[in-house]
Amino acid sequence: ERKKIGAGILAIDKKTGDLLLGRRSMQSDNPGSWAPFGGTFETRDISTKQTAKREFSEETGTNITYQISSSPFAVQDTPNVKFYTYVGVFDNKFQPNIDREHISFGWFPLNSLPDNLHPGFGELIKNKKDEINNIIERTKEENETQT
Repeated sequence: ERKKIGAGILAIDKKTGDLLLGRRSMQSDNPGSWAPFGGTFETRDISTKQTAKREFSEETGTNITYQISSSPFAVQDTPNVKFYTYVGVFDNKFQPNIDREHISFGWFPLNSLPDNLHPGFGELIKNKKDEINNIIERTKEENETQT
């Protein structure tokens, strides 16, 4: 069996720096865990960035505009999956219309994330928390100078 390729978007609200996470349904891998919205590469996707954008739109039920990083913020390579995480910066918090793959969602400060993180996302936070915090601080500063 070939290794799966997946991609997702770590959504950041530029006003508060909060992160948008979805809680995975019982039909998903790692049910009940919290993670950014994302999913599996499909043949119609021309890039992992397109996968991230498509999956985010499908899973949040939104076509809201946002800024996305030009390259992946993180690439996690495990025996079963290679997952590309992009950063998305949103003008405002919005309420997703979540699909059947999720049972709930929430906007969380980086220092108050839920306990039950998806293992891959937990690893990303462990390894890149300082970098994420720097992105959040820079984003909030840019927002304040624009308003």
